[in-house]
Amino acid sequence: MPTTTGASHLGLTVRDMEASAAWYQRVLGWVELRRFTAHEAGSPRVLLMDPATFFVIGLCQPADGAGGVFDHRVTGLDHFALSVPSTDELQAWAEHLAAEGVPTSPVREVPGLGRFISFEDPDGIQLELWVTGGG
Repeated sequence: MPTTTGASHLGLTVRDMEASAAWYQRVLGWVELRRFTAHEAGSPRVLLMDPATFFVIGLCQPADGAGGVFDHRVTGLDHFALSVPSTDELQAWAEHLAAEGVPTSPVREVPGLGRFISFEDPDGIQLELWVTGGG
């Protein structure tokens, strides 16, 4: 079987690219990597990078998009999960998100897998922060 070397990037369709980009930078600490015009990429988009992992997300705002809030119950993305190294770091994230005014779930445990918190971006896209195993 052919192999992969990991995730390259994730593209998300958003209602307001500028507001979403500002949120990801403020809340998650990601940095702007590059912008594309509609002429270059079919719709305007901005690439943001997590400086700790070099993982990239692309935020695009199609001109003809419906503009509705994200709904995990329809075909497509359910949620996007990021790893954290420890339970202490998970708690630090919960405190940081609270300070930023971002509501989160309580810490949940999935026996045998780990612990996580979930929260939503400005478009209602669910994000999770996970510590695997005993953390």
